[in-house]
Amino acid sequence: MIKRLDTFLSETLYRGSRAHSLIPHGRADDTCPATALKTWLELSEITVGPLFRKVNRGGVVERARLTTDAVRQILLKRAAKAGLKGTLAEPFSPHGLRAGFVTTAYRNGVPDEEIMGHTRHRSLTTMRSYVRRAKLGRESPAGKVGL
Repeated sequence: MIKRLDTFLSETLYRGSRAHSLIPHGRADDTCPATALKTWLELSEITVGPLFRKVNRGGVVERARLTTDAVRQILLKRAAKAGLKGTLAEPFSPHGLRAGFVTTAYRNGVPDEEIMGHTRHRSLTTMRSYVRRAKLGRESPAGKVGL
């Protein structure tokens, strides 16, 4: 089952535009985006308004949306708790997660158009700039074609 999420985009090029995001079911419940979203909506009791919101120290979900910096701070705290460390060249950041997603999809043979549809890139050049070439693999093109 795929959930449909109606959102308003905030990026400069799309400001005020309505978008629809499809949230697919994953292979396992503990990593399933649709299950995570359903659980969050049930526990937070969100029925309208921003999806990602601040949870205060008392555990109360507030009405205002998370700021961009709040997302970065949450990512850094969770990475530290998991014992993960970024580097100067590749620090943990929301942008890094996006680049990691694009790189992994690209490495796994997902067509450019599908990646662009998911990330909402309108330019192939821009989407491909997210691909971290060093992370794609070490095998040469000649080896990949059987030479």
